[in-house]
Amino acid sequence: MVMREIEKLKLSEMTCRQGVIEVAKIIYGVHDEAKDKAFELEMSWVCDESNRQHQKVPDNLLEEAKAAAKAALEEMDAD
Repeated sequence: MVMREIEKLKLSEMTCRQGVIEVAKIIYGVHDEAKDKAFELEMSWVCDESNRQHQKVPDNLLEEAKAAAKAALEEMDAD
């Protein structure tokens, strides 16, 4: 399910930062609180911003991504 959602993204048209936020939304969106255990989102990347080195996504961006994902979930629940 996650792969299907990722495949829908136009990755060539977004930055790595935008990608982090979109992937966080997907992960939070497919998590079923009734069936799945609680989780802590951790992300890493390899991109120009990380000098093409595998690194954890910066904390400020990770927090922004989590907030955007939670807001998107709340918006979906309101509909």
